[in-house]
Order: sequence, then C-alpha cells, then structure tokens
Amino acid sequence: MKELLGHIITGGTLSIDQAAEAFDLIMTGEATPAQVGAMLAMLQQRGPTVDEITGAAQVMRRMATAVEVPAGLTVIDTCGTGGDHSGTFNISTAAALVAAAAGRPQGIAVAKHGNRSITSQSGSSQVLEALGVSLETSGPALTRCLDEAGICFCFAPRHHPAMKHAMPIRLDLGFRTIFNVLGPLTNPAGAARQVMGVFDPALTEPIADVLANLGAQAAMVVHGRMGDHPLDELSTGGTSTVHHLDGGRIRRFEIEPEDLGLGRADPAALQVDGPDSSAAVIRGVLAGEKGPARDIVALNAAAALVVAGIADDLAGGLGLAGEALDSGAASRALDRLVAVTQEAD
Repeated sequence: MKELLGHIITGGTLSIDQAAEAFDLIMTGEATPAQVGAMLAMLQQRGPTVDEITGAAQVMRRMATAVEVPAGLTVIDTCGTGGDHSGTFNISTAAALVAAAAGRPQGIAVAKHGNRSITSQSGSSQVLEALGVSLETSGPALTRCLDEAGICFCFAPRHHPAMKHAMPIRLDLGFRTIFNVLGPLTNPAGAARQVMGVFDPALTEPIADVLANLGAQAAMVVHGRMGDHPLDELSTGGTSTVHHLDGGRIRRFEIEPEDLGLGRADPAALQVDGPDSSAAVIRGVLAGEKGPARDIVALNAAAALVVAGIADDLAGGLGLAGEALDSGAASRALDRLVAVTQEAD
C-alpha cells in the first residue's frame, strides 16, 4: 500500500490491477486506517479515474455476498448514488416496483440494491420499511422474492461485510469518497443491466465507461435537473443527461419531459419530509393516482425497461409502465414483496 500511495502522491494514477490491489488491502483489513484515509482522500481530491473505479468495483463485487437468481430470470437494478440533496420521495424505489411488475411476465426481475440514506430525507431501505418490507431477508428468501414478486431488496450492509474495514474511516473523513459511486456498481445479484443515477452530471460518461469495463450488457447512467437542483434520476422538472451503454457502444443524449408528452413538474410537488410521507406518495402512485409523482416514476421505470430489453425506447417503456400501474400489477408486486419478506423474517 505504501508503494501505491507514493505513486499517487507524485501525480500518478492507478491501473485497474493496481486499484484492485489497493482495495483488496482495504477490504481485507490489511491496510492501516491511516493508509485507507490517505488513499480515499487523495483519490477524492483529484477525482478517481475510470480504471481506479473499475478496479475497486471488481474487488467489491468479488467480496459481496451473492443473491442466487432463479433460472430463466434476468435481473436489473435501479440503484443510484444519492447525494443530490433534492428531498424528493424515493423515485428509483417506486420505479423498481413498476419495472418489476412490467418485467416479470417477460422474465425480468429487479434486484434493488440500496442502503440507508445519509443525505436525503428517506433512503430506499427506510421507505421500504415504511411500506412493510422486512430488511432482515437474506439468502433463499431473496431468491423467492425475485421469483414471486419480481423484485427483491438487497440491503447493502448484509451483502458487503468487507465494508466493515472502511466504514469507520469513511465516517471519520466526513466527505464523499470513491465508495459513494462504488455501491451502485456492485449489485449482489450480478445485475448486468441497470439504470444508475449520479449526483454530478460530470459522472455520467465515466461511470458508463466503468460499466462497460465491468461487462454490463446495457445501462443508462443518468443525471437530471429539478428546477435549479441536481437529481440522481431522470427528471420531469428539467433537463436530464443520459449516457446509454448498449451493445458495447455509449451514446449521449438529453431529455426534456415535454419530448415524451410529460408535464414539467414543480419540484415542491415531489418533495417529502421523511420515509412515511415518501411511502404515502408511492402508495398513491401504485394505486393509480395521476400527477407529477406518477410521471417521474413512470419515466424512470421506462428507462429500466429499455435497459432490460423489453422496451425499444423510452416512449415504449412509458406505455408499459402505465399499464403496470393502471392494471394494479405494480401494487400487487409490492404486496407480494411485503408478504414474502414478512414470512421469511
């Protein structure tokens, strides 16, 4: 580790193999706290490279506690980085439920990866708890969730035990580190198709490059604007930037909500003050209520259905998402997820 730190402090960057070596030392506890703090701080100060993120993600993936995917199912993920301080309800969690309902009849399931929030009013785990989902589920029960509900929730602390060596240091540092982008890149079910929201538009292209390095089959890395504020989702309140990885090629484009026939949302209509109010918004959307919350959920579910390969474009994905909501299938997916996790608890 000393040699790697010396290389960085003299202006060098790490290759994929060097980054993997460094993060293997960090996540096995072989690196000292001082060395871990120095590594994280120096990488953050200049910004980690695509190769450095790739190597670190490879190690985290290898050390994760895996979820077994039922035969015949393809899993996708809708996990974002968080950190946008937007105060919105849990859009990607709601979108995951809609995508699960639309996708399960066609062999698609969602392995939703997430954690407790640090910067928002409600993280994915908190809102799912408020909706009745047990976070204690693991092993075969998660596989059953994928099969029966079309969705499972992979609670990050249960799947990344090696993070115990880095977590106290991250908390002591008190600023963003490379780990803020590593979580969504390390799905425990091995999802090779995903929508990943990022807190900074400058990250959309490099993270798409990282996903290509990691062997992703299809992905959208997205960043939206909600009025004057950033959003780690596709937005109905402003312009969204997308880097779309498909077939080994990466294409950049921007989306305005009006392009897809969606109204421009007032940011205040999407904000909540905690998990309970976020859960209430999601229940309303799943019950078929029309309005800005439904629109932004459907848009992000549409992106998930595109990367899943069952919608040709966002317009087609919006149609499938609308059907899942209006038929009650999305609400039933949540009901089944709650039932299976509670039975397994």
